[in-house]
Amino acid sequence: MAGEDTIAALLVIWDEGPSSARWEELLPTLLQLVDQFQQSADDDTRATTAMRITDLLRTADPELHRRLLQTRKALRDGQASSRHGTRGVPPASEITATWSEIRAQEVATHGDQITVGNLTNATGVAVGPNAQANVHQHYHEPRYTRYTDISCPRRVWVEERVTLTVALTMQQRAESVVKQAVAVHEGKVKVRLTAPGFEFLSSPEQTILIEADEDSPPVVFHLQPRKVGRHEIYIEFWQRGNRIATAPVPIEVLAVQPVFEPALIPPVVLNPWMAGVRAPDLTLTVARDPAGRMQFTLAGDGVVLFSTEHTLTFEPRTFIEQLYAELGLLQRGHDSTGRRRSGRRLLDAEQVERRIRTLGHLLWDRLIPADLKLFYGHERARWRVANEADRRWSLLVYSNEADIPWELMRPYDEGTDRWEEDFWCRTFYFARWLLRRPDVLKCFAPLPQIRMGALAAIAPTCFPELQSAPAEHALLRDLIARHHLADRSPLRATEPALIALLEQGGFDWMHVITHGDFFAESALHSSAIGLEDQQWLASSAITGPRIRGMLSDQRPSFVLNACHVGREAPSISGAAGWATQLIGSGAGMLVAPLWSVNDERATQFSQIFYDALLHPEQPASVAEAIWRAREAIRQDDDPTWLAYSLFAHPNATVSIQPQ
Repeated sequence: MAGEDTIAALLVIWDEGPSSARWEELLPTLLQLVDQFQQSADDDTRATTAMRITDLLRTADPELHRRLLQTRKALRDGQASSRHGTRGVPPASEITATWSEIRAQEVATHGDQITVGNLTNATGVAVGPNAQANVHQHYHEPRYTRYTDISCPRRVWVEERVTLTVALTMQQRAESVVKQAVAVHEGKVKVRLTAPGFEFLSSPEQTILIEADEDSPPVVFHLQPRKVGRHEIYIEFWQRGNRIATAPVPIEVLAVQPVFEPALIPPVVLNPWMAGVRAPDLTLTVARDPAGRMQFTLAGDGVVLFSTEHTLTFEPRTFIEQLYAELGLLQRGHDSTGRRRSGRRLLDAEQVERRIRTLGHLLWDRLIPADLKLFYGHERARWRVANEADRRWSLLVYSNEADIPWELMRPYDEGTDRWEEDFWCRTFYFARWLLRRPDVLKCFAPLPQIRMGALAAIAPTCFPELQSAPAEHALLRDLIARHHLADRSPLRATEPALIALLEQGGFDWMHVITHGDFFAESALHSSAIGLEDQQWLASSAITGPRIRGMLSDQRPSFVLNACHVGREAPSISGAAGWATQLIGSGAGMLVAPLWSVNDERATQFSQIFYDALLHPEQPASVAEAIWRAREAIRQDDDPTWLAYSLFAHPNATVSIQPQ
């Protein structure tokens, strides 16, 4: 229902309007809003227009607003009649006929006294006899506490339809499989399902309307399992083009009909402030289920542009390990091919650059489905024109594949209209985010604004070969002094000191300058950082109730300027690298290189990154700051500039909070 009940209720109480002291002021705007509703064929636009009417009456005439809500509820419940006497919410044809009568009467009565503004692009309304529409004059977005009301089975029969319902209610429902209180803005929340291994029998995307005094009507999804086995469905909540929360739902498909059991779904962590940040221009969600099926969904402005499913015919781990090994050799200028009787052959800058470009092509070849490649080729011209004419577009990749270097994806087409693009991290303001940790179901949304008030610099002094590390440490001390930040740096960067800091918290930004290494075959960890006394802290240490609880509660950000620490590898629990351990437990941002980096250029990267991020007049978003830092240190014969991975919302900004 896209606001028809609100319009029907307004028409029922229309004759009560003249009793309001402000009716003459309200009338022009109400006329135009209802006209806009009637002329629009888009459900989202109609729902938004109905919300503006409700908000206008709440602000201008609380009593008329109360009558509107009361009448709307009675119409929904079938306990009231429309203006023409039909019971309940009338059909669209009756609403149109009734509105034509009312509008003709008002124009005949008031004539030239009615002056309306232009509401075409407004997000608010204006009132008054000579008022023009004002974008924010009266329209506001209060937040309301709502409770998730989700119904879904835990086990289903392969031959039966799966029904999943989602609503946000004013009171907690005992029968809901998730009983989570959330703060949400008034307005539309889109609910979208990502379900590899299922066929949709209904639309995969539906809209919940959050109103001040009403439960949201439930949205109902129907799916058909394709095969027996363990599957995962992602319930995504979107507002204004941003994903504000994700709830993963594990479902087991059986060969025999089971007894109904409700699904086990973790608390849904909604981030209503996400609606206040500009949404990424493009969002690519890549969901891979235990059976290896990958569902790719590309969205823009909150609307799904393309969706497809793809099953890999090869084991991605081997391919990714080979790719990283090649990058490690190229960073040193070595060639991995040919006979090596007397050591590896050194490559010149042009050869290194060509091999790095080839790795980007291989990622495109092997990971992106053919139909998505075709769609990308059709749309890329529009995206490129937007980049050149206005501003660089942003791209956010959601994935539970933390080990895949999506930054290096390099699209191309070999057909008659032969074309090639640059790496995604250079074409777009690029960022990525984890759907969830592989060993827990709880999901976190990226932060729309990142705090910087208390900074911890971790800079061990026992690695003299890192000749640029002192300069980078000095950069951090200067940031602390210049922006009056609290200094949470330990006196010595030892393992006990860092563990204590991670358990206690009290910082919102940590920058690490040290050695890093990657252990692909280790069952305990996939990455480690060097600390004082030649000790090493493994990524597997980021565990337990204190550390994970601190990350979830305080959501600090991390810059790990150490080789390899952005890499991941499968472990007993799925993956245990720094990205999964930190972002998957609630950290607000992570910047880390995926392979070996040049010491001097790593320090330059940090300098440019902070200069752009904290510019006093035009601070950059985190993705733009990373993009500028890449460009500043780019060298064709050194892939350091490509190594850095950003886990964040691309349009997030940093808020300095002096202590």
